[in-house]
Amino acid sequence: MSNHFDVVIIGGGMVGASLAVALGHTALKVAVIEQYPLSAPNEDRPTQYQPSYDARSTAISWGSRLIYQRLGLWSELAQHVTPIERIHVSDRGRFGATRLNADDYKVDALGYVVPNEWIGTTLTAAVKSLANTAYICPAKVETISRNAKSTEITLSGQSLPDHLKDTTLTADLVVIADGGRSETCQKLDINMKVESYGQHALIANVSTSKHHQFEAYERFTDTGPMAMLPLGETDTSDTRCALVWTLPESEVEAVMDMADAEFIALLQERFGYRLGHILKVGERFCYPLKLSQAEEQVRSGIVVVGNAAHALHPVAGQGYNLALRGVVALAELISTAAAKGENIGALAMLQRYLDARLDDQDKTILFSDKVTRLFGDTHAGVGLLRDMGLVGLDILPTAKRIFAKQAMGMGGSEAKLSS
Repeated sequence: MSNHFDVVIIGGGMVGASLAVALGHTALKVAVIEQYPLSAPNEDRPTQYQPSYDARSTAISWGSRLIYQRLGLWSELAQHVTPIERIHVSDRGRFGATRLNADDYKVDALGYVVPNEWIGTTLTAAVKSLANTAYICPAKVETISRNAKSTEITLSGQSLPDHLKDTTLTADLVVIADGGRSETCQKLDINMKVESYGQHALIANVSTSKHHQFEAYERFTDTGPMAMLPLGETDTSDTRCALVWTLPESEVEAVMDMADAEFIALLQERFGYRLGHILKVGERFCYPLKLSQAEEQVRSGIVVVGNAAHALHPVAGQGYNLALRGVVALAELISTAAAKGENIGALAMLQRYLDARLDDQDKTILFSDKVTRLFGDTHAGVGLLRDMGLVGLDILPTAKRIFAKQAMGMGGSEAKLSS
């Protein structure tokens, strides 16, 4: 066997692995290069999965559930998901609020919260089972260059499959999916347009005295938005929630350094008592928040996807779902082009993919960015407009349906929601 592949995916995380699965039914020869291996205990997780208290999670929209059903992965993923049956959006200290209910749109849930570890375990197992895919992990891309016919990649690492003759691969199409600080994009001089929010996201799991009843809370405060997402699958005795708390850069160090009791008291004051008393907090993580977009998402033989292409504010929960819609669309285009004998690395074909995706990207980025900025503005006049908007959503069915469609990851779809 040669070292030439039809498609090489750089990055075997949630986005890259999903693309590999979407290409798994094709006759294409695919390679997935992942720098970081899953830890050894995860090898048996499909039957012994136990999420830790500190496991970080991702909100998967209803639209993403439909995608994973099409890919044949939902039944596996669904073993460890917590449904979001309702979403409560409110503005701290003000009268504005709105609520979304899955029953109103005749769906089982508006979305689901899934531990990242379980998504990774499920997707990696699926990729390893694909007959057309070489899973090369751990391995790091050292160099990447494009010539007239293909892209050449040199790797370092000890995990190349036995049939590969050396550490150099070539590909008709390379998909860059190695995250928001993509080293591959840097090697190719693909620049990022970055706009800082001047904020950090603090992430932790918390336990509360009241069960969340599978309701997610989007709470906007005068220092930034926060989200409290339900955890615990369908166990009504499990009162954990996944917290995403946006803090100004000037406050994040002090909050991270707080003892648990002090942190809980501050969080309680900022969030309120909709979930009763906050009883426990897990390990805290934080990272700076930026809206970043690749200035080039396609080149001849190159496509950039996921956070490497566009990284969004996390509170609205749109980033991963946007990326998933993108890689499924890319897989469909690659599959169709290959079946017709077209060059899957041709710039004209890749530009068709990008042109078809720009509307969804623009709408989703606008939704995420503008909602974040609107609810981060502390001016009194803006606060009044916010409250009027939230109340308006509750009394105007058409406006609320549009908002719900975007929140459910259906903003780029022609699918209709029942009213």
